[in-house]
This record gives sequence, structure tokens and C-alpha cells, in this order.
Amino acid sequence: MKLGGVLMELLSATLGLNPSCLNDIGCLEGLVILGHYYPECPEPKLTMGTTRHSDPGFLTILLQDQLGGLQVLCQGEWVDVPPMHGGLVVNIGDLLQLISNDKFKSSEHRVLANDVGP
Repeated sequence: MKLGGVLMELLSATLGLNPSCLNDIGCLEGLVILGHYYPECPEPKLTMGTTRHSDPGFLTILLQDQLGGLQVLCQGEWVDVPPMHGGLVVNIGDLLQLISNDKFKSSEHRVLANDVGP
């Protein structure tokens, strides 16, 4: 929650608003924690970990494993997001794109299946 609050303050300031603005209007309410499990796949080229999507909320803060597989759509091309030990990936969600009047863009991404792991 603290990290989310700090990120919302930075995003508010970037929009030229009072740093507490996004927090004050409830953008941090409704915290959801998800755990995704991708088992080892013997034929990863024949399947997908998760299909192309954007996240519906405000922010997604992701702690990646060290196997990778996350890709983001950038200028029509799928780009690998290499895992960084101890690093976090922060995705802008659809609601933040909407509330920022498209100043922040929701990122389309997917996860590829892997033949190592889980």
C-alpha cells in the first residue's frame, strides 16, 4: 500500500496536480493481490501463458520470477521484459489511462509459456 501511495503521488505530480490528488479521490481503494502460476510446458511454442491484454485497474505492481516470459507491445512489436533480480514492473492500467485523459497509457502485455520452471 505504501508503494502504491508513493507511485500515485508521483503520478499526480507528473499530471501537474497536487501530489495527494489521486490518493484523495480513492485510486488506491480496492487492492487486489493475484498469484499467477505457469507450470513448465513441454511445447511452449504451441501455447500461451496469458494472452494479450491490458490491466483494468489503476496500477499493477509485478514481482517477476527469474524465468521471464513477460512481453509488452511497443510500436506494434512484442518486446521481452527481462527479469531483474529484486526489481518490480509497474504497469499503467486502463482506469489510470482514463482518469489521466490518455496522458498515461495502459500497456498491452502477455506472458509466453516456458519449457523451464515453473
